Amino acid sequence: MIWDTNSVIFFLQDLLPLTSKSFLLTELNKKRPSYSIITEIELLSWKKLSETETKTISRFLFNFSRIELSGQIKDETIRIRKAYGIKVPDAIIAASALILNQPLLTHNLKDFKNVEGLKILDPLNLE
Repeated sequence: MIWDTNSVIFFLQDLLPLTSKSFLLTELNKKRPSYSIITEIELLSWKKLSETETKTISRFLFNFSRIELSGQIKDETIRIRKAYGIKVPDAIIAASALILNQPLLTHNLKDFKNVEGLKILDPLNLE
């Protein structure tokens, strides 16, 4: 499972329903989740991020596998941008999920819902 930026934020800010949080904690114990390098950039580049928040995010992401921008992901990103016109960061995240054949955990359903073959899980609605 690949976590989008908003999923990490919801989890760390304790904004998830109890059923979703319980599901994700079980998943975290089963298999190491992943995140795109884009998610790390988005999370750590907030202007008002405190040192404590930076450390919390970094510690949390330490338990994940980071997906770098490979040639395959780059090519799939280009295809997705041409086909669906979504923003580059979202296209990279979607391409990562498709290339690695993993579901994407995101509440950003609007931008991702039309990407053919992309399995989406909404962190606010898991059981």
